[in-house]
Amino acid sequence: MILRNQFGRTGHASTRIIFGGWALSRATQAEADRVLSMLLEYGVNHIDTAPMYGNAEKCIGSWMKQHRADFFLATKTRKRTYKEAWKNLQRSLSRLNVDQIDLWQLHGLTNPAGWEKTMGPGGALEALVEARDKGFVRFLGVTGHGNNVPAMHIHSLERFDFDSVLLPYNYPLMQDPRYAADFNELAGLCHKRNVALQTMKSIARWPCRGHSKTYNTYFYEPLETQEAIDKLAHWSLGLQNSFLITAGDMQLLPKVLDAANRFEKRPSDTEMKAVVAECDIKQIFPRVAQRKRGKGPQTWGGQMSQALQELVREGFFKHPNKRTPEHVANALELKGISTRGKEDNISNSLAGRVKKGILKRSKTSSGWIYWTE
Repeated sequence: MILRNQFGRTGHASTRIIFGGWALSRATQAEADRVLSMLLEYGVNHIDTAPMYGNAEKCIGSWMKQHRADFFLATKTRKRTYKEAWKNLQRSLSRLNVDQIDLWQLHGLTNPAGWEKTMGPGGALEALVEARDKGFVRFLGVTGHGNNVPAMHIHSLERFDFDSVLLPYNYPLMQDPRYAADFNELAGLCHKRNVALQTMKSIARWPCRGHSKTYNTYFYEPLETQEAIDKLAHWSLGLQNSFLITAGDMQLLPKVLDAANRFEKRPSDTEMKAVVAECDIKQIFPRVAQRKRGKGPQTWGGQMSQALQELVREGFFKHPNKRTPEHVANALELKGISTRGKEDNISNSLAGRVKKGILKRSKTSSGWIYWTE
């Protein structure tokens, strides 16, 4: 039986496993319906999705007429202005086929420049507060990826009293002293304020390495065997008063739910070291060395150029997942490349790759988008 805990101050007793809607990003409705049946079978009562998750909101919306009362429903906005975020919300309400969303979250808020825009006058935070005040949403949260996300979430909680946070948490990542210190500080703040703490990337094995991905997981290749998934998922679930988002792949979902269903206690450090060695598990957000001024591969420009090449190899720009400069900046941040004040440099580098035939681009009403076939 999957345990339930109070989801922060919301008054909702959520299952400690939350269904990650990214798994439905490429799903047909028939596949999504099978996923719903599985969630109901295991008693999962909390869904997390986002507009960027392809087909997910639309697939989930088809369930809501019959099953709205069965789920605490969360979605997000990656928009950084009031106007864009408000438009995003109306679209999500329509696609999800609901009048109210339980939790609306600022998606991937880790870029300092984007953070300032979001939190400032005319920023997306104003849309979140207004949506809550008008009853379109009940609670507000913030999410993010990368090494800097615990510190950024602390910064966000200092600015606004969010009801939830979401960020990566797994055994290898917590062996990084800097990440662990920031995460533990954030966890302590969440406990003090009764803010719901959601974690993800529990069963990540290593970063994408440029080859064809076997699974639909985001930024990483996952563990596959039930034994390994048990160890890593149980370790993450060992963090008391936290909630774990399922891996974003329908093939892996039964294994993650099965692991959660049998959770009793966190594996020992000896057990974890053994599975890390056996499966060759790596950190998915490796730190980048300090950059130097001047020219060459160790400068910011050199590091950024190398990171862009990696994104191309990893399939980040694969059609139909067209990317805006904001998407690219967020992906660079995840690779440890600071992008604050570097928007023009990034745009110029992208344009250069268009000239070389590496990328394609076109202009939309909101700006340039880039992709590869």
